Amino acid sequence: MIQKLTNLTSTLVLTLFLTLASISPLRAEKLDLSIKYLGITAVKVQINDNGDFINTRAKSVGLAGIAAHMDNRYISNYSGQYLTTQYTKYISQKSYQEERETLYLRTEEQALRRDFLAEGQQEKYPINAESRDFFSALFYLRYLPEIDSGYLWLDANKIIWKAKYRLLRKETINSKIGKKNALVVELSFEKFSKQPKENTDMLTNNLVDEEKSLIFWFSDDAERIPLMAKFTLKPFSVIWELQSYEK
Repeated sequence: MIQKLTNLTSTLVLTLFLTLASISPLRAEKLDLSIKYLGITAVKVQINDNGDFINTRAKSVGLAGIAAHMDNRYISNYSGQYLTTQYTKYISQKSYQEERETLYLRTEEQALRRDFLAEGQQEKYPINAESRDFFSALFYLRYLPEIDSGYLWLDANKIIWKAKYRLLRKETINSKIGKKNALVVELSFEKFSKQPKENTDMLTNNLVDEEKSLIFWFSDDAERIPLMAKFTLKPFSVIWELQSYEK
């Protein structure tokens, strides 16, 4: 009897452990980045992947905080391979405010967006079956078995884009977390939705554009840490730099 109880207890403990492991954030990460323009840090960004949602906070600093205040939060709930289930934005900028929630109705290939600052106004719009928000798409791209060339689908403020990625080269760079071998990956964008882009937050509104490209430096290892990114603007590019990384 005692042996049976011991075996039963061991089984229950093992079952509980496996259950907790299955819902625990196996890839829980924290990334701190700075966004620089002309070599000056304008915005600090913190991204936390908690296993089933990505919490992103972007806040202006220094003179940028005076000229163009920003304190924005983005919550990307996902399932499986970073496939967005719900995307929530709390935008606080000097001349723009936004509080919206988007639910992804995959079986209908539609998204339902609710605007909390417009008395709960809501609307549906078509999506691709593989559409992701920007942050979920970034993490999905990182963990692809091979980054060579291909494409993914983005939903950027109701506009559906086909984002083509290709490996440009491999190189070694000095980063805040040490000298790293890096994969240099370029993303270019093709607009599929017919409606024009709408005015929205400064952080994500300009990241997707048919005439511009976005280049990432991912660590060439299992973590694929985004060490740096460059968004090609004229006359000067905007640079994202990793400041710290925790897992």
